[in-house]
Amino acid sequence: MKENPKNRRSKAYEELKKRIIFGRYKPGSTLHEKKICQEFRISRTPYREALMRLEAEGLVQIKPKTGVVVPPIDLNSLKDVFEMRTVLEAVAARMAFKRIQPQQLEALKTVAQRIKSLSPKSEIFSYLELDAQFHSIIQNAQGNQVLKENLATLYNQCMRLWNSIEDQELIKRLIISSVRDIGKIYDAFMAGDAVAVERGIKQHFTSYLHTLIAHLIGGLGDEFVPGEE
Repeated sequence: MKENPKNRRSKAYEELKKRIIFGRYKPGSTLHEKKICQEFRISRTPYREALMRLEAEGLVQIKPKTGVVVPPIDLNSLKDVFEMRTVLEAVAARMAFKRIQPQQLEALKTVAQRIKSLSPKSEIFSYLELDAQFHSIIQNAQGNQVLKENLATLYNQCMRLWNSIEDQELIKRLIISSVRDIGKIYDAFMAGDAVAVERGIKQHFTSYLHTLIAHLIGGLGDEFVPGEE
């Protein structure tokens, strides 16, 4: 049975997105249309439609005479992504605080406990999986689909950055600070403290931003300790 063209477009989009986010296609690399179309067994049309979606999400740049390029990671784009995600995650947390259901709160507890049990030496993917689950519960609880979709786009940008990090000391410090931050956010939910929930979310992403900027400009300085207020 011949595969539906819509399914081919969707598969091409999902696979290309995954390769960009997880670093198979490195920042600054060029995507080769003929090679990818042959590999995925698709025509140019679904490939180019997939590229248009990826461009809208900031995961590729389509440049005349140059081709399709995976955007480099720079300070300006890093700040833009994290500043916007900080704002929207805080909005989502505030809405979730009012709407979260008992089963969602229980799921949040389970994930928070698993995160707390992580060692600083844990694999980064173990942490990222649990972190994604924690924020996903909050995003589902808040109930606004448009907000959820925008956060998904920003999440993909953040994941691309995470997967470009090779400095093990930086990864260790980020995991330590994140475990602490997520514990505070969960405790605030349980305490019924909406202000502390929102403050905890903002602190969580601001810590990421400051630490990663310090890394990109040449190392971690002693003047900033992630997770501290």
